[in-house]
Amino acid sequence: MRTATSTAPTPARRGSSALRWSGLAAFVLAGGLLVSACAGGASPAPEATPAERASLPATPSGTPSATGPIAIRTLDDLQLVLRQIAAARSADAQARADELWKVLVRDHGVPVVLGHDVLFVYKGEAEQVEWRGSFNGWGAPGLAGSRVGVTDLWIGYLKLPAASRVEYKIVLDGETWLVDPANPATAYSGLTGVNNVVTLPDFTVTDESRERSGVTPGTLTGDLSIASRQLGYTVDYWVYLPAGYDELERLPVLYVLDGNDFVDGRMGALPTVLDNMIASGRVQPLIVVFTDAREPGDPHHNRREDEFLSHPVEHARFIADELVPAIDGAYRTDPDAGARAIAGVSYGGLAATFIAASRPAVFHGLAAFSPSLWVVDSPQYLADEQQAAGARRMQPALDAVTTCGSDADSACAPIRIFLGAGIPDWDVGDFSSLVRVLERQGYSVDFHQVREGHTWAQWRGLADEMLVFLFGAD
Repeated sequence: MRTATSTAPTPARRGSSALRWSGLAAFVLAGGLLVSACAGGASPAPEATPAERASLPATPSGTPSATGPIAIRTLDDLQLVLRQIAAARSADAQARADELWKVLVRDHGVPVVLGHDVLFVYKGEAEQVEWRGSFNGWGAPGLAGSRVGVTDLWIGYLKLPAASRVEYKIVLDGETWLVDPANPATAYSGLTGVNNVVTLPDFTVTDESRERSGVTPGTLTGDLSIASRQLGYTVDYWVYLPAGYDELERLPVLYVLDGNDFVDGRMGALPTVLDNMIASGRVQPLIVVFTDAREPGDPHHNRREDEFLSHPVEHARFIADELVPAIDGAYRTDPDAGARAIAGVSYGGLAATFIAASRPAVFHGLAAFSPSLWVVDSPQYLADEQQAAGARRMQPALDAVTTCGSDADSACAPIRIFLGAGIPDWDVGDFSSLVRVLERQGYSVDFHQVREGHTWAQWRGLADEMLVFLFGAD
């Protein structure tokens, strides 16, 4: 995930080729217009292929009188009311739309979820309404809204996968981004700020990020600093120490990239997850080092793309040759590589993967959440040539992971790999073929594909599985 200072989200750059690592597929904009009876006054939706377009199912013919109380139980019920509104005179149509809005908010909540069918609803004046979210990479165009007759009611229809969860925002006239005022369910992202959330029936997640009574928390240091010769500047970091640290010895260590986001309770909330998992006995006590990708004293200057993409080799040397020895010298760590792991998300997931692949004598554990491995095969989609050159520098080490063991001189590194990702077209690609290759190579792999997009909610919900896999208290 990329950090943006703008209030308008920027879609992530992605390649579209048969990737060695990610097998990235094209995004699918699963949206479309309502039937023509309720599309009056709306701007035409962008052209989409049949596979990309979803329309409300056809309804019984005839337009019943716009009288009587409104009750919405099925899509047919809704379509009948929409036909009433579209056929009514202006004042009557608006009154009926106002009534429909009240019924939808009161009886169903907004968006309206009917099985796999999701109806996004907005009430207000606009020339154009759309919804963008994790279901389309926050890109433009989003899910086009259709004005209901001549009223101020707009509806967009989307069929979502069963038991899935998405985040979204309303976009008015192509430029004004709104949190949906009718939907109290929200989540926070470093890229898009506060987003709305819609959850389909049967979606489940084990989220250990809520503080619990009776749990003795660990401690998180204030800002610590290390001057890096490899990077040529100072890097801040935090260290999490488990409860009872003073009585413990030889603790395993997890290094976390984008640590500033992982310690944020609105995003990664990893210190709280650690407290709960250690207290429950599911995870052994461990030390966690959170590196801050931002420039010390200037939190608006995020250096993650420079470190992860433009200078990946120098960044790997900083982590392995400078930070790790400093931590081993200052804390009660187990200095064995088998007790050490590195983790990251998105570009940070790519960086963590490269560090584990290129420095297997230092890290035997890897946690890659939605790693942007498309970068290595599709560097042309990166922002500049320096990033593309960095991607090319990463390629040999990453290729070696999937080609090792082919002869006596290329034994595979003893890396245990946790890999988490969302729905391929909503996230950074399909990792199933990569997982099969890694398992054939003899790696220990724990792969979780969940029905979400490229979001902190997804990664936070997988944190407990990651910790159990890498540091479980057997």
